[in-house]
Amino acid sequence: MKLAAFFTTVALAVSAIQAQDVTQQQDQQQQQQQQQQPEWHPKTIGHDDVKPFPQPEPVTISEKAAVKFKPQIDIVTGCVPYPAVNDIGETSGGLQTSGSPRGRCRGSGYGSQIYGRSTWFNGVWAIMYSWYFPKDAPSSRMGHRHDWEHLVVFIDNPDVPEPKIGYNKYAPCPAAGYYFESWHDPGPHYVEPDDGLRTQGLERHEVWQSEHPDE
Repeated sequence: MKLAAFFTTVALAVSAIQAQDVTQQQDQQQQQQQQQQPEWHPKTIGHDDVKPFPQPEPVTISEKAAVKFKPQIDIVTGCVPYPAVNDIGETSGGLQTSGSPRGRCRGSGYGSQIYGRSTWFNGVWAIMYSWYFPKDAPSSRMGHRHDWEHLVVFIDNPDVPEPKIGYNKYAPCPAAGYYFESWHDPGPHYVEPDDGLRTQGLERHEVWQSEHPDE
């Protein structure tokens, strides 16, 4: 009995040592693999080399609402939207403000991208849509490299067949007098309601993780 117990103890000790050796070997292999992998550094690429994320099939309530109410914009002047980042983390280098407002940014061969986030805000569901533009240049040498524009759509509830969109209409105040001033609007991007459907091109929608994802 004592001899059998001794052999059992020895066998358990050997198994423990072998398991420890295997664990150490796995740790060493993992460390070697990490050392062989190059350290990741941020990288920028040409604004027209960034490929957009494909629009995933909407599954959750918030995703379906975001795609359903996705705006379509008409660019009157200035750049059209471009993707800002690709699937490996490379970001757009943007454009200098030289040249015409739409110079070298009339559209990516890979398509554009619209980004979105959504959450509850003051009792209504808010969906924020964002577009990236390589530059914002109302005229040569004016403006800046990189530009983000956004729009927020408020609906009463995303989990109903026909959500309601609220709006406010303000009547112009009566003028006590008239004052004229010559001015120039430096912003080439703005939102203007339109009763017709005008679009620069269908955009792939990318929804970042919501602050309050669906259950």
